[in-house]
Amino acid sequence: MNYTTLYYFMNEKHSVIEVKVNDLPEGASKEEEYKWLHFSNEKKEIQQLHFVSQGEEMVNNNKMNIRVFKNAEIRFDTAFAKLMLEDEGHILMNSSQELLPTEIDTKIIDFLS
Repeated sequence: MNYTTLYYFMNEKHSVIEVKVNDLPEGASKEEEYKWLHFSNEKKEIQQLHFVSQGEEMVNNNKMNIRVFKNAEIRFDTAFAKLMLEDEGHILMNSSQELLPTEIDTKIIDFLS
C-alpha cells in the first residue's frame, strides 16, 4: 500500500504518525484516506487512533494544533507534541518524515494492506 507520511512524532516509547493513503479509488472517504497511527516502541505494535475532531489554540503566542481521538489526544506545534494516551501524558518530538524507521514503515504497510 502506497502512503505519504504527513506527521511523525516520537520519543523512546511512543511514535504517532499521520499518513495519507495514496491510490485509493475516487470517492474514498477522508477516514479511508487519512489515518493517525500509534506505534508502541516497547510492544512493537501499531494501532489506529480513531479521529474525532481537530482544532487550534493559542498558548503563549504559539499556535497549538489539537487532534482528538476516541482513545487519545495530541497537541503539537512545529517542535514538540504532548500525547495523552490512556490517561498518561507523553512528550514527543516533532520529527522529519524522512527519519521514520524502516521497522515502523513496514508495520504501517502491513497495517494498511
